[in-house]
Amino acid sequence: MEEAARILRLGLNAWPSVGPHRMRLLAEEVEGAWERLPARWEQAWARSSRRLDPPPPITTVLALGQEQDRARCQLDAHLLLPDRPGWPNALDALDHPPPLLFVLGDPSVLTGDAWRIALIGARACTPYGREQARRFGAGLAAAGATVVSGAARGVDQCGMQGAVDAGGKVIAVLGSALDQIYPKSAGPLLEACVAAGGAVVSEFGFGMEPRAGNFPRRNRILAGLAEATMVVQATRRSGSMNTVAWALSLGRDVWALPGPVDSAASQGTHALLRDGALLAEGPIEILRSLENGASAEEMGKDSPLLEALSRRDGSLAELADALGQSEEMILLELLDLELRGTVMRQPSGLYHRCGPAARAARSRS
Repeated sequence: MEEAARILRLGLNAWPSVGPHRMRLLAEEVEGAWERLPARWEQAWARSSRRLDPPPPITTVLALGQEQDRARCQLDAHLLLPDRPGWPNALDALDHPPPLLFVLGDPSVLTGDAWRIALIGARACTPYGREQARRFGAGLAAAGATVVSGAARGVDQCGMQGAVDAGGKVIAVLGSALDQIYPKSAGPLLEACVAAGGAVVSEFGFGMEPRAGNFPRRNRILAGLAEATMVVQATRRSGSMNTVAWALSLGRDVWALPGPVDSAASQGTHALLRDGALLAEGPIEILRSLENGASAEEMGKDSPLLEALSRRDGSLAELADALGQSEEMILLELLDLELRGTVMRQPSGLYHRCGPAARAARSRS
């Protein structure tokens, strides 16, 4: 019975005109009435939609499901189903969760303990956007977070590359089937993500080519998997805004990076900041917020690391030991503080707090 239910879901998922909501309605009705097919099938089909489209033969749907299962096996892809082991329960908060997921790579990254942070932005990004996407991807990965991406050209792929280069994990969510990679140029990068312990995910049946309507569906999964969403660059009408809308509907934090005021590629992020998105100048702010639940105003001013450096200079190992944190996380914050000009690394290898804030802190102690 379990095998028949799986084949039915695979066939329905690949059938034209059957979306996630309709598929769940059909599967729930039919799976409990195998002995009364095909009459129950025809009734379920009629109730699942207001359209008067005739039902396809149930045998045809099951045959399509078997074809889908063979394609899945040939690609060595995992199949995840709701209420089954390995299913990412975070997706159940969506209005219309995906009825299934195909996964290349390690499916455990979808449910593991590491923070999952969506890193998204414009396809037509600027050199500044590409550089910052790589910086954020590398920083998040170095701290142990998993980068979630739509694998599009531009910001998405730069962020993915930064994470992979830093030895981190990436979840890439596609707007096409796993055997119809889009864009095709992303193939080698997606392979690198899988090799590094990440995953490539799609809800679309095998053979499904990229279509305009697929990408909003892709975006809801992207937002649903991530605890926070970071927008590096985006125009006002960017597809990234659709992902942001999904993240906000789920109550997830949205972060944005400011850019040059005369850059069209940053107009979307500036609009998000005006509307209340959190401003991120570096990945450490996102990570600290997720770990501590701290507000944007609280972060970076009197952090434990800055307080420790106000008392005396210290090496990376000394600071990590004093604060009870990993050297990777401390190094990431030190690099961020160096970029802000509040910390400098001396030739001796010791880190030193500098600037007016340092003098004020020392005068208080």
